[in-house]
Amino acid sequence: MQLNLNLCPGCMEPKSEGAVCPVCGYSAGTPYDTAYLAPGTALNGRYLAGKLLHRNGESAVYIGYDSVNGTKVLIKEYMPDTLCKRVKDSSVVAVNQNAVAQYKTFMSEFVELNKTLAKLRNVNHINPAVDMFGDNNTGYVVFNFIEGILLTDHIRGLGGVLTWEQVRKLFPPLFTTLSQIHNAGLVHRGICPDNIIVTPRDELILTGFCVADERTAETELNSEIYDGYAAPEQYSSGKWQGTWTDVYGISALLYRLLTGSVPESAQAREENDVLPEPVSLNSSIPPKVSDVIMKGLALRSDDRIQTVTELVTKLFEEPEEQKIVQTQSISIPRQYANDETYAEGFGRSSGKQSPRGASAKKTQPSRHKVFILVGFATAVVMITLMAVVMIALDDNSSSVANGITTNGEPLADIDDLASSLTYQTTSAAETENTQPTLNEVESGETENTSNISASGNVYIMNDLVGKNYETIKNSPTYASLVFVPEYEFNEENEKGIIFSQSIEKGESYTEGADVHIKVSLGSRYVKVPEYVGMKAKDYFNLLEGKNIKYEEVSYETSQYADGYVCGVSADEDEILDLESGDTLIVYVAYNPAPVTEETSETETETETETETVTETEAEDPDDIEEYPYEEGEESDPDSSVEDDEELIIDENYSED
Repeated sequence: MQLNLNLCPGCMEPKSEGAVCPVCGYSAGTPYDTAYLAPGTALNGRYLAGKLLHRNGESAVYIGYDSVNGTKVLIKEYMPDTLCKRVKDSSVVAVNQNAVAQYKTFMSEFVELNKTLAKLRNVNHINPAVDMFGDNNTGYVVFNFIEGILLTDHIRGLGGVLTWEQVRKLFPPLFTTLSQIHNAGLVHRGICPDNIIVTPRDELILTGFCVADERTAETELNSEIYDGYAAPEQYSSGKWQGTWTDVYGISALLYRLLTGSVPESAQAREENDVLPEPVSLNSSIPPKVSDVIMKGLALRSDDRIQTVTELVTKLFEEPEEQKIVQTQSISIPRQYANDETYAEGFGRSSGKQSPRGASAKKTQPSRHKVFILVGFATAVVMITLMAVVMIALDDNSSSVANGITTNGEPLADIDDLASSLTYQTTSAAETENTQPTLNEVESGETENTSNISASGNVYIMNDLVGKNYETIKNSPTYASLVFVPEYEFNEENEKGIIFSQSIEKGESYTEGADVHIKVSLGSRYVKVPEYVGMKAKDYFNLLEGKNIKYEEVSYETSQYADGYVCGVSADEDEILDLESGDTLIVYVAYNPAPVTEETSETETETETETETVTETEAEDPDDIEEYPYEEGEESDPDSSVEDDEELIIDENYSED
């Protein structure tokens, strides 16, 4: 389907009569890189792709137009240039004959990454995916077009340096957003001024999310690594990555903003670390802030600040009362570079080291600062919890859970996007363009099977170590394998993580081959989790996730809300030995019905019965017994008082 829209491919504004666009300066007939989409290409019968804006080893980003909503958009095309190429004079992508398995694997990661971002559509300060579809033998993701300028240009307009007061005003929302991203299981790996947009309202939007291998050296993709901002572990595919990787990036960004200088690259620092502290370059930087930034730039990940929450705590001098906030931050387990960015990774222990030049005596924060920090920390926790709840929603319906639709129809098959494609090798593409489109493959309109990779039923084993078993066992990417799992307690890996495989990475195997894997049950020694303020069902889910056996016992109390955990049989932080079968007794609050209500109902029934009897007896005057009184006494029985009773007179009483 063609989209006959009279729009400038450079800015997607209506074309003028002249050959040069007055808005962006784009000229008709401007040459373009034929390895990418031609400006003006229609996609999925709805979108118009314009000028190429950015490309890397994973994908290409174009300015685009949504003909249904009548708005500008950004269109990201999965285009790993080391694994595929564009068919000449066509929009179709042809996959290299010996790279089909890698192409499909990275496609799956690309899809899952952007599905996770779509779930975060209610999180501020990122640009989540709004649509996803397959076309041209590849996949596309659509994002809203954000008006604004890059942070690089913004700070240049401010003289190249920001004050600490400017930073502490501008960055807290971005810190909160980054913490939410980590809680969703993502690591950005590309935090730098070129991946942050400043809107006209001075809000920061984090962009530039990619699969892990794109931001790691020595992988099968042409890596995009931002020297000075990239952590040391990103220069080797064999090193651990996690939340601490982004801590390095955000610390490097703060270094650049406050000093005007980009930190020396991590590779150069590992050979000779002479990076000056920020305060030595700009004396107006608070010494404590300078110390924290250097702590975030530690070369050894174990010596580095581990989470964004910890970084914020140290930067803003969090008071003692707020230390509990640190327990709400989720530190993403260690991951290899070629792990799926959304999968869980390895467990780790945080290294502890005092900040450089840190004084042994803390300065007591002012009451005003305490209130500000308490409010900020509380907001971080609340937004984080809301995000976690949102992410945990049922994912059975892609149109509901993901919010991703195309022309109003839910993309229920987007999970199978990578596996549903028919791959044409470059050798066939160079001779004849007979590659069917994705829509033809899905609808069954083609019976041509000659275009499938010459690899036939022979596959190359991917690295399974470090991946979540539940994630990969149902993935179409691994449909050719028969998994034989063995579950063991393991002190180095989180629950569900594969830590051994019988067919090594890079070895070939035939379809239906058995691969014996060892799956971690997590550590056998688990600390009793905190229960305060948790509903029983949520706490039970938490215990089950940690493999802790438990027994529920109802406990009658009015001190806790009904259905909430009010106690456990172990002390807080006590260590349980799961292998020995330790069982935790969980006391769940049970609120009995209020006694006053039952009494009130009983009294009402009694009064009703009394009234009924009285009325019945009063119907026969002959049955009414006269009140016995002595001769000479008043006939009013209420006027008599027992000799041993005291008569109390109300002075305020009046007959009126």
